[in-house]
Amino acid sequence: MSSDSFTYQARQWAGAGRLDCVAERGMIASKHPLIGEAGLKMIRKGGNAVDAAIAAAFMDCVVEPASNGIGGEGVLTIHLSSGENVVVDYVGRPAKSCAPEMFELEEDAEPGWMGWKKAKGDANVVGHKACTTPGTVAGLAKALEMHGTLSLGETLAPAIGVAEEGFVVGWGTASAIFQGMRLFSRNPGWRRIYLHDERWPYKPYSTALANPERLVNKDLAKSLRAIAKDGPEAFYEGWIAGKIVEEMERGGGLITAEDLARYEPIVLEPEPGSYRGHDVVYDPTHSGTTMFQILKILEGYDLTGLGFGTPETVHLMAEAIGLAFADRFEYMGDPGWVDVPQRGMVSGEYAAGLRERIKMDEAGAMTPGDPWPHEPEHTTALAVGDGDGNLVSVNQTLVNSFGCGVVIPGTGILMNNAMYGLNPSPGTANSIDGRKRRIQNVCPTVLLKAGESFMALGAPGGRAIQISVAQVISHVIDHGMGIQEAIEAPRIFRETSTVYADSRFPVEVKEGLEARGHDLVWVEQELQNWARPVGVLRDPGTGLLHGGVQCHLTGFESVAIGL
Repeated sequence: MSSDSFTYQARQWAGAGRLDCVAERGMIASKHPLIGEAGLKMIRKGGNAVDAAIAAAFMDCVVEPASNGIGGEGVLTIHLSSGENVVVDYVGRPAKSCAPEMFELEEDAEPGWMGWKKAKGDANVVGHKACTTPGTVAGLAKALEMHGTLSLGETLAPAIGVAEEGFVVGWGTASAIFQGMRLFSRNPGWRRIYLHDERWPYKPYSTALANPERLVNKDLAKSLRAIAKDGPEAFYEGWIAGKIVEEMERGGGLITAEDLARYEPIVLEPEPGSYRGHDVVYDPTHSGTTMFQILKILEGYDLTGLGFGTPETVHLMAEAIGLAFADRFEYMGDPGWVDVPQRGMVSGEYAAGLRERIKMDEAGAMTPGDPWPHEPEHTTALAVGDGDGNLVSVNQTLVNSFGCGVVIPGTGILMNNAMYGLNPSPGTANSIDGRKRRIQNVCPTVLLKAGESFMALGAPGGRAIQISVAQVISHVIDHGMGIQEAIEAPRIFRETSTVYADSRFPVEVKEGLEARGHDLVWVEQELQNWARPVGVLRDPGTGLLHGGVQCHLTGFESVAIGL
């Protein structure tokens, strides 16, 4: 890359920096070693992949406090060796009293990643009105009840121990605390848990620290013990619910005892889609539809023949992503409130029509199509596989880093800011209404090959999630990569306009995209949100489990662990 005056050092991608983790009995790919260890303890106890996923997900609520917690929400996807496919949707519900015009709006667009009108005082982002009824406890307990073999108390035990004794603060958590101080340090509850001596950010781990600093949350341990003893009722109807309602009333929030008591996760048995002979199991309500629409558009091209990292392949990926996102922004909403052409958007016929808009030598206009004629009548992730062929992918989130910043006194629970995911302007598919789910960006996905378990994938990273999952799937199926290589390979990010390309691609990709008229940003890997996928792949020949993770910059703790 060069300018008129300077020549810059170029980046390159020469293959994965880590080997696949390979094991026989169980595999967990996640964002922290303690997450994987918690899940594999369940395998050692005789549990299955669902037991392991629930234990890992609860541990995730402790050791990734900026991204995830029991005050948050999520979606998980399960494939059982018996052949069943299940999605548990535990996205948060706004309070019943929420209404389309509940926030006073300014004329300017909000400066964050949503891009719609700004609510006065950022009331839909920070503070008590920004949170929805949390779904994580109900969703994880429901999945365990349906398909686990161990008790809720057994799966919670590792998380309780780490919340009580603390965990060494890594670079990711330390960075999130540092960045959140300006916004959240005025909140005494947040300050007490996430600032050392209520004043200073924790020092991130390094080998130079004789005594690494540990983040302890004894109140959270108390809450988790109550859930282990009394089940999700402790959270939604017991003393924890009382604490949440009390704090909402004190701070002007809208969540009531009725909202908590009425919360239930949604259980789906989704019909898998098909990509080049592989069944793709995903949640159609949220980002899974966008992810799968990208794949269906790409299915009409010989990506294997075009090769990985060529201008042609990257151009086609950019066009497919842009067309899928144009439809996402136009049509997606809670199907309980609005009609959504979920099947039409991913139909082969509709994808063929969209491909007619793609030119190999020119960037196209990214506008919504018409899928209706084809309609039949800051986040975390972990992936789990066991030796019996069960696969689970889990995505959970507080939405923004540290959610709305409200810590419920006496519980250690940090609340989400999922109201930020609903459009504060009325009249759109994703506008606010009482108990209407926002359209999540999480995309837990499972793939099957010849009906057998093949791969489980997920990622944190906002609207980059579904883009990253689609690209990793393509890397494995179209380009023959292993799971670690597929995750580490350079990717692009796009919504409907600017294309961001990882500068580790060959420079010919940059030149080729610019020649086609793309609005291109050629950017260092560490400076752009590409999402950070995790995955488990089951080798069809050997039955061995292969795990891989994205690991760079502050995410160095990400790791796949096997048993």
